[in-house]
Amino acid sequence: MKYRPHRGSLKDSMREVVELPSIDALKEHLRLMGWPDGVVLIEKYGGFDDRIGWDTYIVTIDGEAVGFTDSELSQKPID
Repeated sequence: MKYRPHRGSLKDSMREVVELPSIDALKEHLRLMGWPDGVVLIEKYGGFDDRIGWDTYIVTIDGEAVGFTDSELSQKPID
């Protein structure tokens, strides 16, 4: 799954896209980027984004938006 951080513009956000295999990998990535530990939620957000070809999901930590994914991540690694 692809993850991009929340930034001031889509262009800036897309420069930082990373591929992650699981929600645990996402949590580790967020920690390495300086976000505190907390409740990470991934929820459907606005549907399909034609600009980038993503079925967009928002990522929040304790209710604060931190980024977006191109699909839901599960607890299990993606094959």
